[in-house]
Amino acid sequence: MRIVIIGGGIAAVYLANHIKKLSPDTEVLMVSEEAFSPYDRIHLCALVDDSATIQDISLTVDPGVQVALNEKIISIDKKSKRIFSEHSAFTYDKLIIATGSVPQTLFDITTLKNAAVFRNANDCKKISEGIDDREVVIVGSGPIGLELMETLNKMPSVRHITLLVRSDSLYDKMLSAQSKKVMETCYFKNGKITISYEDEIVEKQINNDEITLLKTKKREIKNPFLIFGVGIKPNIDFARDAIACDRGILTNCKMQTEDKDIYAVGEAAQVKDIDFIAGHVKECTLQADVAIANILGLEEKEFRLEVMIDMLKINDFDLIEVRSPYYSQNFEKILITSDKDHRIDEYFVEHDKLTRFIGVNTNVDIGYIESIMKESQNIDPSYLYQNRLIGERGRLICSCEHVYNQDIVDTVVTYGVENLLEYGKFSQAGRVCGKCKKMVADVIKGSQHLIDPNMPKKSAEDIEREKEIALAKKRIEKYNRLHPQNQLDSTQLSSSLAAFDITTKEVNSWISMVTATMQLHPEYEGVIKDGIDNLNRLPIIWLELADCSGNSEAFIKSSHPGIADLIFDYISLDYHELLMSASGDQSESVLENIIKEQKGVYVLIVEGAIPMAMEGKYLRIGPKGETGLELLQKCAKDAALIISVGSCALDGGVVAAAPNPTGAVGVSEALGRDDIINLPGCPVNPINIVGTLLSYLMFEELPALDKFNRPLWAYEGRIHDNCERRGHYELGEFVQEWGDQGAQKGWCLFEMGCKGPYTHANCPTMKFNQGTSWPIQAGHGCMGCVEMGFFDKYATERKIDEEKTDEVEK
Repeated sequence: MRIVIIGGGIAAVYLANHIKKLSPDTEVLMVSEEAFSPYDRIHLCALVDDSATIQDISLTVDPGVQVALNEKIISIDKKSKRIFSEHSAFTYDKLIIATGSVPQTLFDITTLKNAAVFRNANDCKKISEGIDDREVVIVGSGPIGLELMETLNKMPSVRHITLLVRSDSLYDKMLSAQSKKVMETCYFKNGKITISYEDEIVEKQINNDEITLLKTKKREIKNPFLIFGVGIKPNIDFARDAIACDRGILTNCKMQTEDKDIYAVGEAAQVKDIDFIAGHVKECTLQADVAIANILGLEEKEFRLEVMIDMLKINDFDLIEVRSPYYSQNFEKILITSDKDHRIDEYFVEHDKLTRFIGVNTNVDIGYIESIMKESQNIDPSYLYQNRLIGERGRLICSCEHVYNQDIVDTVVTYGVENLLEYGKFSQAGRVCGKCKKMVADVIKGSQHLIDPNMPKKSAEDIEREKEIALAKKRIEKYNRLHPQNQLDSTQLSSSLAAFDITTKEVNSWISMVTATMQLHPEYEGVIKDGIDNLNRLPIIWLELADCSGNSEAFIKSSHPGIADLIFDYISLDYHELLMSASGDQSESVLENIIKEQKGVYVLIVEGAIPMAMEGKYLRIGPKGETGLELLQKCAKDAALIISVGSCALDGGVVAAAPNPTGAVGVSEALGRDDIINLPGCPVNPINIVGTLLSYLMFEELPALDKFNRPLWAYEGRIHDNCERRGHYELGEFVQEWGDQGAQKGWCLFEMGCKGPYTHANCPTMKFNQGTSWPIQAGHGCMGCVEMGFFDKYATERKIDEEKTDEVEK
């Protein structure tokens, strides 16, 4: 597949690099209208004052990405899948438009020698070469204009600057008078700046392509150099004849335009459903992630608004803004100020919820502010005051990664970090949007004198090893605090082992396997052994809803008792309709008793989908005729942990297959909760349940999870990467028909519809039936049963591309 990206900015580079990272074999071409290789526009000020070159602010592009420069695209031919510049044509399979925006002006300045905008490297050159012996006039007081003004203020060649502001405030009209005063004080310090509020250009005189005089409502300015910073608009004129546009290129929440093979992201895109155009780097990268996931078929992903953080860093003050997607102007403001420290914290509150924060020279933990907005917590004004001096970590340096000055210093001192490149082993600060890159480098440079000269230099591998061991020891200490009785004798375990005729060697082998599979340090083996001894302390309710009982049967239908069966003798599996001896009213009494007596302690395991149509009446259970939904809600209310097992419990699975007449959904959707732990599979491997329970039991915490709340230790690896038939895939040896020569020789099943390249699970390493086999080993391709919507999307004997083609034809 060939993906062409139009654009050469941060969003375009992010797209190209991440596509190559996720799909190295995909051909990626970036087409940029600029003459320079992609660079970081956030640091354009460094080009104005010559503190950096274009190479210094260049962006790193994956060496596998092709870059075409000086190619301004003028049209798109959707039918032939080609884009055209004035002298070239480029073909694509998928096209991503990431052309960003263009600056606006109040009148045409194309031919004027002493007027400019501030958007690219050429603009910087024009400004740098044209400001000598002129009165610099900046129109607009947004973040870009204010940063440029700060840069020009420090340049000896600039004698005076006039900032024209149509309103009566700086940065934002909602900014308080106190914040405005602090900012003005900093700008007025050396007397080179005049700020003219409620003012604008009303007349101009031009001779020989030069502005000789500017008249505003309040003043006359001779021999000016005019710089516009009045706003931007999407750079999409070339696309208007080919695809639907409004202010920007119209997309759905998957960042897909009306043409299924054309996507748009960033400032060029207008998400139609929410009428949104991105204005921050973070929003652009979020949209890029959505487009990549959908183009590569990794998952169906949609863009959603998130809390955004913006920063304005001037030498004498910092301004930090945190804004919720739900911010409106129907707010009340809480102001906490300190004249002594020149600190102002402005809290914008709507219905007791914090929707915006602006801090000037603030010490408040921005990560805390962000969490309040994300979780939509009610705020307590007194608490805000009491915590106004949070922030002993010093100045916030990187808003993307929430990294503070002291965090960087501590890393430098602890590990002897000498430069930004080495620091990249520990943090992405300075590398996400790039805005704080220089500040991070400056802190590292300024901390070198704190490094112990006798400290041995450690490799990245040494550092990672130390981190791993330290984490292991910390968690073992936590386990010992939680389980002071963990030095139990293993009499009970040993007697059961004897009954099952399983040797100590087999148990130790299984413990080592679980330790390795859960990606724990080897020191955990002893802890896992103790954890097994204690498993009978965990009460469990296992519900079966709309399903085939396959996940339950996976535990009980094996030719020889295995360690997974043994483990389930050691948990208190108090309620399971299929396995428990009690029935009828007696079983219901058991269930009610657990819910009442073990409130907040028991674990709820749910197998099967939940029918939602007809108020859930497609599934009724027990003597009271409860619907599956009612039973689930009752059991989930006071559960300490909820685990969904099997594909049906993930998202409805087979039960929810089109046309889904019962309205079946997964556990998370039925409960309206996002904290459900998902262990999908058809059926799930028992090892995955046991490992997750072990982690919870031993540490009262869950293993690391992916975006679908699946444990990474079980669902991170790709089937394709660990498949024993992978070698045949690389050699191009495929089964073409069931029973053919390739099938007899164990060749790759990709051409027969194997979904291994799209599926993430530990089936090849764990296998089933005590490690006997798994579907591909047995001769059938993977059906992707651990992925969302697998039955409708993957459960065929056709390749993905063929399936999509069939859908289009229909």
